[in-house]
Amino acid sequence: MRVFAAIAALLLVTFTGTGTAHADEIFKATMTGDQEVPPVTTITTGRAKIRINDDASAGEFSLTVNDGTRAIQAHIHCGVPGVNGPVVIFLAGPRNEGWDVDGEWVSNATFTDANVILRDTDCGATLADIIQAMRDGKTYANVHTVANPGGEARGLIQQQ
Repeated sequence: MRVFAAIAALLLVTFTGTGTAHADEIFKATMTGDQEVPPVTTITTGRAKIRINDDASAGEFSLTVNDGTRAIQAHIHCGVPGVNGPVVIFLAGPRNEGWDVDGEWVSNATFTDANVILRDTDCGATLADIIQAMRDGKTYANVHTVANPGGEARGLIQQQ
């Protein structure tokens, strides 16, 4: 029995590098018009899914927008529910003419510290700071359209 336990421990160290398994962190946002500030009457909805890698140096994301007419851009903003905040990371766009989107808009895209565009916010100055703000419920995903350039559909980014 001891031999099997020793082999199992060795394999764990070999495959994880530390003897402790690390799981990626997953965050999701469900975006609707009623979460905008002020609320927007729209049929557009969206979902963002973000997977942060083990060392928190990158986030891989997918962005789905349903019934998005002339969507011009999408971002991660620094801000709590009910408060508009600055853009900190682009997810899509910008394109002034917009796209008609109904389904997956962006997939298998990655952001890193180099993609943090505004570094003087309540969410901090680095990707690590923004990831912590995501854990703390201080960020949201937002889709902007030609009709509602301030935001068409918004959702709090929450850890899963």
